[in-house]
Amino acid sequence: FSQTLQKRETRIQISAPKMAAATADGWEIVEPKCAFNEELYNQLETVAMRACQVGIGEKQFLFCLEPQAIMDKEAKQAVRACAAALSRNCRECMSRIPKFAQFIGEDGKHFAFCQEFSDPSLNKLREICQATSASNEVADYHMIVVDSEFQVKYKARVGDFDHVHFACGQLTPDDLAAKMKDLSTYLNGSFDHRFQRLVDDPASLQVIQNELPNLVRPDHWKAVTNWAVNFVAKANGRLWSRLAAQEKFGIMAFAMLTGRSQGNVHFDMQQASNLVDFMNDAHDTAALRAMMDDRSNPETYQVSRVAELLRDKKVTSLCTVTLVWGVDGQPHKSDLDLHTKVGGQELYYSCKQVGKCKLDFDANASNIEKNPAENISLNQVGTFEFRVNNFNNRDNKDVPFQVIVKKPGFQEVHSGVWPVRRKNGEFLNVCTVVVNSEDLEEKPVDLSEAEQKKLANKEAEWERLFGEPMSVVACEEDLECPLVKCAASQGGFSPLARGTAQGGAQAVFAQMLSKKAASSQTPTLAERCQLETLSGFIKYVTDNECSVEVNTRNFVPAYVTRIITKSKVMAGSGFSINAYHRKNELPQQPRTDEQSTVRFDDCWGVPARARVRGFVQIGKIWFMLLKDAHLPTDPVWPLGAGMYPTQLAPEVHHHRSKWASFNTLVTPSNPESGTPLIGSALVGLPTFQFIMDGCEISVRGD
Repeated sequence: FSQTLQKRETRIQISAPKMAAATADGWEIVEPKCAFNEELYNQLETVAMRACQVGIGEKQFLFCLEPQAIMDKEAKQAVRACAAALSRNCRECMSRIPKFAQFIGEDGKHFAFCQEFSDPSLNKLREICQATSASNEVADYHMIVVDSEFQVKYKARVGDFDHVHFACGQLTPDDLAAKMKDLSTYLNGSFDHRFQRLVDDPASLQVIQNELPNLVRPDHWKAVTNWAVNFVAKANGRLWSRLAAQEKFGIMAFAMLTGRSQGNVHFDMQQASNLVDFMNDAHDTAALRAMMDDRSNPETYQVSRVAELLRDKKVTSLCTVTLVWGVDGQPHKSDLDLHTKVGGQELYYSCKQVGKCKLDFDANASNIEKNPAENISLNQVGTFEFRVNNFNNRDNKDVPFQVIVKKPGFQEVHSGVWPVRRKNGEFLNVCTVVVNSEDLEEKPVDLSEAEQKKLANKEAEWERLFGEPMSVVACEEDLECPLVKCAASQGGFSPLARGTAQGGAQAVFAQMLSKKAASSQTPTLAERCQLETLSGFIKYVTDNECSVEVNTRNFVPAYVTRIITKSKVMAGSGFSINAYHRKNELPQQPRTDEQSTVRFDDCWGVPARARVRGFVQIGKIWFMLLKDAHLPTDPVWPLGAGMYPTQLAPEVHHHRSKWASFNTLVTPSNPESGTPLIGSALVGLPTFQFIMDGCEISVRGD
């Protein structure tokens, strides 16, 4: 056995590819010499960049994809050995070659080292890299922006040598590259469902767009709808699941680089969650218009949250300006401050009252709040220019905020973002508020005879149709469809004995497939795979005696309520699923656009590994009932009645504001008898984990 020692930076001939070993003094141990193919290396040294391209106006955004899959130890060693053999053991090239070989460009193909010649090391490198890029899932790739930074990072010459590098005929302009890097979090797979839902249903988007002229506030939805229609058109009518990975990233890049954004927040992408809700919940154009008007109504939007806050803080001023941030999971740790001048003197946290104007409350100066807000009351006539400062950017990122102005008969919302690079003291000008003497006089509202009659008729209609709405936690006996029950099996899994289930979950599903009723034609792959979905799993476990458990840390707590009114005012069944999205907030209807941040805890009465009592389908959503679960009493889990405006029939949608307020005012009561429906709504996740007869099984969502 002979070995050769050499300094790492020196290129020498090496033998067949085997990984080199490093010594403590900076030398490498390599195998005995073999012939080096210098002609081959010269062909590989300059790689022609074949990037994916997206047109943004007259500019081109260029990118390639890098698979996220991590190679196993053996594959890493093999790839490194191939790179060593191809580059004469150059450390820089040994680092670049494996990375370059995985890059995917136009047409979804690897474009590095694909010249038409053969070499054992090169062939092995291609084979390994091809195996890491078979997926079309967004989460399986990382976008590489081909820009000036990319070119500098992989420049040809490092030290005294030229290395493997890219020849880029065109680069992404710096402004597009910077914008995409700011918005890169939208491309990590967490918004994949939202993109999928919009791309898969362009016809519904067109319906929404056609209804814009018929809305009370059409401009509120015009920008986001037009933006969505434009990027969805890039799919040319194909389903999201049928698009290749580079096609998905091309569509997402176009979406991020168009529309309204600031810093790392894309306003249209955030607002697009409403479009998904409209597509899912509106059953006709009348209901669609009602939903869109309801959500754009300042009274049911951010203004209503601020009004409640001012009531809680006992602020009675008629003219107020309120700063809020940290909404819907956005950065909330920073210390934003609201500033204005009264008669030339600064009114802010260090000078809380000037004249009759005052800062009523401040937030995040020392203690960080979950939903921070500040308010200034304007109790004198004048013109006030409002500015925002970030005294301490604890979030170290862009901080979106809103300023809500309220005067008698007037209210408006101003949105902004404090950029991460903006320093303390570099104020952002937000708005100018003019207060007249009339604004400071609280006048009784004088209604005309017609208005009084209209209001009386509306209240009479409420009494006739709604009465005194009540909410009761639903139980098994309440539901029209029978509640599915899983039988507890004490003796093991009867349909497939433990001793014969060599494949674990795979063997279980194999038996599920074999039990499918025979048809005149051979079942398609899609039909067989349906049995591995949530609905197929539920059918199996309810048709066969078995036990089903779950680890509650994998599920979001929820409960079902039965809404009682004088007449049928709800468009659906009269049952509501109430799922928690965050602690200290009322539950909501189950969401599919954004995953919840909460899981079961001790307040719900269920252990870490809980028994599943059964499943029931409410609308299109499967609800899982957990054995022995009960409603929490801890205030971090506030209870809502389950009265959501989107559930109202179109003919009573003009009562939606009052109906929504009852969701907070009415507390659901427990049923007098029966098992309450408390558990989890099975939506919002790509897969669900169950334990069937002691065997863990991962089931795809429907």
